[in-house]
Amino acid sequence: MPFWSKTESKLKMVVLFPKGKPNQVWYSPIKHNNKPDQNIIHSMVKRLSSQIKGYNKIQIYDVATNTLKYIYE
Repeated sequence: MPFWSKTESKLKMVVLFPKGKPNQVWYSPIKHNNKPDQNIIHSMVKRLSSQIKGYNKIQIYDVATNTLKYIYE
């Protein structure tokens, strides 16, 4: 089983950066699908903190419905 998947992960985190720096997309670990969203988001931000320094905004989407769930600025 893969660690993450574009179709099987619970959440997608889109990290928006200032103009000139490419945006990043990260998917939550599949093994965390049964956990509450806030726990998954906290662990993703903590784990990826060095890669997402200097972001403008973080958008969290539900993968199953592709709907925006949370915005962090």
